[in-house]
Amino acid sequence: MRRFLAVVFVALMITVAISPHLWAQQESVSAWESADFRNWTFIPYWTTQSQLASFSGDGFYDHVSDVIYFSGVRPTASGDLNYHPWAAQHLATLAAQQAAHGFRYHMSMFDTAGGTVDDVWNSIVSNSRTRAKFVANIVDLLQANGMTGFNLDWERPGTDTEWANYTQLAKDLKAAIGPLGMEVSVDDYGYADPDWDDTSVFDARTYDQLFIMGYHYGAASNNSFANGKLALTGQGAAKAFTDEQLVLGIGTWGKGPSTKSLKSIIAADPNLAYNASTWSDGTNTWEIESRQQVREKIQLALDRNMAGVMNWALQYDSPTDLGLHRVEHHYIMVKRDIPDLNLDGKVNADDALALSDNMGSVPGWTGTNTAARFDDFYREGNWELGDHNGNGFVNQADANWLAGRFTALGVNLPDRLAYTGTFENFADGLGLAGRWEAVRDGSGNLPETGNYTQHGSGFLNFSGSGAGSDKYSNASITIRNQNSAEAFDTLNTEQREIEASLTAPIDLGQNVQQYFTFLVRQNTGTLLPSQLASDQRDLFLQFHDAAGTNQFDVSISGMSGQVGINSRADVGGDNDSLGGFLPDTTYLVIGKITGSESNANTLELSFLSEGSSVGNFTDSTFPWMLSAQSSIGFDPLISHLQLVSLYEANYTVSNIQIGPASHFFETPQPGDFDLDGDVDGDDFLKWQRGQSPNPLSQSDLSNWQSNYGVVLNSIATAATVPEPGTFIALAIGMTAMLCGRGPMKHR
Repeated sequence: MRRFLAVVFVALMITVAISPHLWAQQESVSAWESADFRNWTFIPYWTTQSQLASFSGDGFYDHVSDVIYFSGVRPTASGDLNYHPWAAQHLATLAAQQAAHGFRYHMSMFDTAGGTVDDVWNSIVSNSRTRAKFVANIVDLLQANGMTGFNLDWERPGTDTEWANYTQLAKDLKAAIGPLGMEVSVDDYGYADPDWDDTSVFDARTYDQLFIMGYHYGAASNNSFANGKLALTGQGAAKAFTDEQLVLGIGTWGKGPSTKSLKSIIAADPNLAYNASTWSDGTNTWEIESRQQVREKIQLALDRNMAGVMNWALQYDSPTDLGLHRVEHHYIMVKRDIPDLNLDGKVNADDALALSDNMGSVPGWTGTNTAARFDDFYREGNWELGDHNGNGFVNQADANWLAGRFTALGVNLPDRLAYTGTFENFADGLGLAGRWEAVRDGSGNLPETGNYTQHGSGFLNFSGSGAGSDKYSNASITIRNQNSAEAFDTLNTEQREIEASLTAPIDLGQNVQQYFTFLVRQNTGTLLPSQLASDQRDLFLQFHDAAGTNQFDVSISGMSGQVGINSRADVGGDNDSLGGFLPDTTYLVIGKITGSESNANTLELSFLSEGSSVGNFTDSTFPWMLSAQSSIGFDPLISHLQLVSLYEANYTVSNIQIGPASHFFETPQPGDFDLDGDVDGDDFLKWQRGQSPNPLSQSDLSNWQSNYGVVLNSIATAATVPEPGTFIALAIGMTAMLCGRGPMKHR
């Protein structure tokens, strides 16, 4: 038994190790770690403090995984370190920026102090004590500044001995900082020096990365450079470089008569072509790395499973969308299928929210299958909107893609309709249990949730008067029509169907009265000509049983303006309809469902336009516009509601409120015969006309007399003095009543 438990425990631990996302979701993960591909950038010591300070605000650090501070600290021949006058301030600023942005942070050294580059480096690498002193100083420097690695940039040894000594320095560094979780990288020209691997000291495994400085060379040349590095097999294949260590260099400056920053080139030419490999100011010409060339180099690195790319240098690049760091970031995310939509280096809720906020939008087709189309895809911002493949739509396919990638990466999805299928802002309607949900297909797949827009409180309003004019929900959604781009591609033609459960089923086999209300407006401004001419611009409120069968419904025809009550499951049931529903007009729809143990059930309906007077619709005298009866014995149990619309239609609908009279109006005071919340002269007139619960009865009159002047709490603050006409009518009525009762008796 113990052996069995031990085996189970080991298996569980292995599962945790290889599948951490099975055990815990995270709020955010690094886009670079998720892509297993890094983007380094160099910041040289001559970068001004103002330039350095601007990098955060310009968003550069969003687009890199690693920052390398270059030669602000230099070695001396004795192994000591010398600081450039700007270095201390640079280091302080970089430390603060690293803390804010979370990039990996490295030190690189090429320049020297107190001698030529070759003399100083040879002095360090050729003596074991000097090497040890230098390594100790490097460890202190890295730890003091929160750095994560060291980059060797002597360009470059010239003999077998120098290469051997240089490699030994790398080994000593690796032994010292490797256990601290720090990396050792090395820079080299494009072509490989065959002397590098001539001695037994050579071991490429010493280096975490080899940066190939193939700036301004295309992918084909960089492929040759990479092959040359892999050919350094003088000490055997086991000690040779691998593709996984290689990093390709990208230049962010113009190479020509002088150094020309890409930032200045783009400022002069903000529409720089994607394939421009040179730029001229009319007098001089500079060679530059085009966006196309950069993408081709990244694709080479991706295809060969290299470690990443690196940039020389950050201060030369443009902070606009034509800047190469951003171009690289975007291409890496797209090709590695990492949903960092806002290109901030993280995969988190912000990306998912960006997509969900744009559901149903049409950025426009760009394609991605050619260099020109991919650049359009990038420049038009389709990715940032959520169109992850350039097909021109932000739709359910994009939402499903993002949800799948978040799950694979172990990131929590935010609570949004596009991912859950439930309406987070269209919920808890009176008499409804929780949220409305999009109806999934038979395989459990979500429909096009981009067909729905949830609105805040007050988006759909109704201005009317009377006790019933405000009995509706403030939450609303718009159920949209197929748009022109979808029509062109014959997409999004499915019915729009959403459903909600009742808090308590309505049993029409019992004596029951239930009321429902909602606001609705047909929107014609977005309809296509073919849709305006269609008789399919319909909306239905369906009443379903537990099996999902529509028993009866309320229909609105946008074309004819007919509002109807339709018996669906009851073949012998009544139907009724009435015209007058106008487009682009808000209506308050009120319904009454009456169940009966022994007689037919009844559905009554009224639809009232804005400005209407709406009385207490639970009053027996309320004027219903439509009425339909069921067959006797047709007694379904209603448990769900569905809103259904066709793709030719566009409606804004408020949440449904449904329930007994007490859900809409407080229990009336005895004597409040007109159900307006107070007991006054109008109620006496109701009694006098035989319109109280027990017409012309002494008990109803006594209730009125006992409660005259009482106002329900909910309207007490709005109570008014009765109109003079009411007093006059009351006095006349009372006089007539008293006269009719005969002479009063004296005691």
